[in-house]
Amino acid sequence: MDGGLVGRVAEVAALDELRAAAARGSGSVALLTGEAGVGKTAVVEEAVARATGMTVLTGRASPDEGAPAFWPWLRLLESDVDGLTPSLLALADAGEAAARARFRAIGDVVRALRSAATRAPLLLVLEDLHWADPSSLALLSALARELSGSRILVLATSRTGLDLPDATVLPLGPWDVAAVATYLDRLAGPPVHGTWAPVVHRLGGGNPLYTRELGRLLVREGRLTGPAGDIDLPEGLRLLVARRTAQLSPACRELLGVAAALGAEIDTAVVSGPAIVSSPAIVSGPAIAEAVEAGVLVDDPWAPSRLRFAHELVRQACYAGLSRDDRIAIHARLADALTASGAGPFEIARHRVRAAAGPASRRSAAEACVAAARHATATLDHGEAVRWLTRALEHEPSASLRLERAGAAYRDGQLDLAVADGEAILDEVGAPAALVIRGLGGLGGSLAPRLVRLCERALALDLDEAGRAQVLAQYAFLIAEMHDGPRAEPISRAAMALAERSGHPGALVAAIHARHEVIDPIRDVGEVLELARRGVELAGPGGRPDAELWSRTWRLDAWLCVGDLAEYDAECARLAELVDRLGWPVARWHLLRARAVRQQLAGRFAEAAAIATEARDLAARAQDMSAGLLLTAFQGGLSLLTGENRHWPEDLAAVSARFPGVPIGVAQLGRVAMEMGDRALAAEKVTELRGLLPRLPVDGRRPFIVITAGEVAAWVGDVDLAAECYRLALPYAGRHLNSMTACYGAVDRPLGVIAAAVGAPDALRHLADAVEMEQRLGSAPFVALSQLAYARSLRATDHRRARALAGRALATARRLGMPKVAAEAAELAGDDLLTAREREIAGLVAAGLSNKAIAQRLVLSERTVESHVRNILGKLSLTGRAELRGSSQYQH
Repeated sequence: MDGGLVGRVAEVAALDELRAAAARGSGSVALLTGEAGVGKTAVVEEAVARATGMTVLTGRASPDEGAPAFWPWLRLLESDVDGLTPSLLALADAGEAAARARFRAIGDVVRALRSAATRAPLLLVLEDLHWADPSSLALLSALARELSGSRILVLATSRTGLDLPDATVLPLGPWDVAAVATYLDRLAGPPVHGTWAPVVHRLGGGNPLYTRELGRLLVREGRLTGPAGDIDLPEGLRLLVARRTAQLSPACRELLGVAAALGAEIDTAVVSGPAIVSSPAIVSGPAIAEAVEAGVLVDDPWAPSRLRFAHELVRQACYAGLSRDDRIAIHARLADALTASGAGPFEIARHRVRAAAGPASRRSAAEACVAAARHATATLDHGEAVRWLTRALEHEPSASLRLERAGAAYRDGQLDLAVADGEAILDEVGAPAALVIRGLGGLGGSLAPRLVRLCERALALDLDEAGRAQVLAQYAFLIAEMHDGPRAEPISRAAMALAERSGHPGALVAAIHARHEVIDPIRDVGEVLELARRGVELAGPGGRPDAELWSRTWRLDAWLCVGDLAEYDAECARLAELVDRLGWPVARWHLLRARAVRQQLAGRFAEAAAIATEARDLAARAQDMSAGLLLTAFQGGLSLLTGENRHWPEDLAAVSARFPGVPIGVAQLGRVAMEMGDRALAAEKVTELRGLLPRLPVDGRRPFIVITAGEVAAWVGDVDLAAECYRLALPYAGRHLNSMTACYGAVDRPLGVIAAAVGAPDALRHLADAVEMEQRLGSAPFVALSQLAYARSLRATDHRRARALAGRALATARRLGMPKVAAEAAELAGDDLLTAREREIAGLVAAGLSNKAIAQRLVLSERTVESHVRNILGKLSLTGRAELRGSSQYQH
């Protein structure tokens, strides 16, 4: 016998304290960490042995590819405790999205465990979490957050640290020489010669597993009583285990080979089945008992039908000891047995792959891998689908499988792989190879040109009408995204005509998408909504869930444009449902962008910035090179309200060199220069824009470019260009320059500013309309911005009204944290003329208090209050306190 736990006194004492606290109702998580073989399980076993009065439930993560989600928890929940059952983690709820199902199941398990702990304290043992799947770790994190006030102690083991901020982490290091000496004494009984402990410590590195194997070897050889000498130490654990298992019966060795091939966790019914092994001793059980008695396999007292190797390294050593032919044969038999038993597709595929040695077995491996990939796709695990399809292609290459992998790679955000697959199989599969990546704008880098070349190669093939329409539509979309609208527009019309003639739903969807890219989304907002309606209707029949995604994002932009936040919020909810259903990173990216805009419009600027950054990070992981540029554009709209421009680089001239002749880039830089007060650079951008405007294509960028060019031109004093931009932008009156890319508010505000600069008669009407539009929209930040612009224009002609508008803008700006707007509004409102005491009294007058009430509240004489009120009215050019009463400017 090994003689019990060696060392680890501090760890055991810490676990005793945590266990006692849990029994009193103060639950927690303890995490034992350390390298393989360091003795984590031994500490767990000691803690379990000392857990008197607690119900112990155990689960263990598996390194096997076939292990399903929540595997350690499924094992742990196999108990006779009322309310605890693996069915709590069933995710196949009809109609429920995968993400929502996982969230529900996690909540159900946490509640069930807390409820069970009210009847008897629980010790939950979760071992080998370095192999745990993300869902299992998410469940552990969720439970950890709910342990306060519960009678639950979670004891977890992992070779690596886990993200559990409140866990008590107990790192286990190797044994020192004294601990090795203690272990050898307990193992062999005295006297053990004192020279052995340093030798064994040096050879085993203090690793308890290696120390145990060395100690047992020396005991069997009877060498520990004499002085230490050379040990014919094999290289690594494999040969140590080989020596140890050589003394076992042939039936036991066969069992260990099968068990090693099966995996880290061993189902006795599988490894001892007559279809798997040849020896009756295995089927009847003696071989299993022999392996357990020898310490190679470990019995789980809480689950007698399951065994495990004493250590994963032991399993690897046993597996490495199998001959090539034996390994292949065992995996083939295991695959057949698991298939007959209805095991999961991942587990079957793992064994089929390892049994693939000839044409027939390679075919079987490919089929099993495809089944695993399609199962992964059904559960929205697109990365896993790519992995299994790659394995399938290794065994049976085919164009159709590569096309399937390209689709999975696209859904998982592995765009390079998706494009490469399309390029390789285009000549074999035709149009579908050019259509794998659809509707993902702003690809940047080398991907967009590669997709264009794919389309050009496809169009040179003999395609049917529907296929040609789809490729033409893809071609038009990509060309428009590469800023060549004039070239894209006729191609999009040709694609639409072909699609209408074919009547093919997929072709119509593609043509609709291409058409959307070459229209002005503000001027033609009605057409945008109609295209979106058709896209959603066609998504199902066309087998194009991406069509619904793009259509819903178009609707979101359209509702922002017309200023209907009720419809916008409803569409956001529909988009969230679609994201849950698809599980695509790109879909979640759009949802995050939509939510960031909503926060901005509500005046929650920090939240908006955080969500926009999260969206950028998600898109960047999915290889969308537009992510950074779109975040910068969003921050540009945000800075208009907050005055915060730290996201802009200091050297704007250097940035300018990166966008030579790109209208959207030139316009954006002109706006940045204006916001930062750089008139020289702004004037330079205005000069560039003057040459670009006549050639400006009709597309989604046009409104921003025209309006921005007019604002910047007005600011630098270029009246001629400002007047031309005013003429071009006038059809946008009554709309909002808001989208999920960036929000700049009602178009009538910049129209009013430009009109005032060029002497157009409708400047004040535009600004009044802008205030009314923002109020109707319900966006307080943009209401304040429009009020300020209106006040600025009224200052020379209607000073009193200008002050009132500026005062309202000031109150909003201070409440929401808009310092730049607040500073200018304060100057216009005359607020800076009041002392602190006067502002205080002005606020009380505005709230409706009488002079006597104010005097009582501030402990002043009524005469002093009257004097202050007179000064306030004089400074603000007001005729009486009635004009001050009810004003929100001072109620802050």
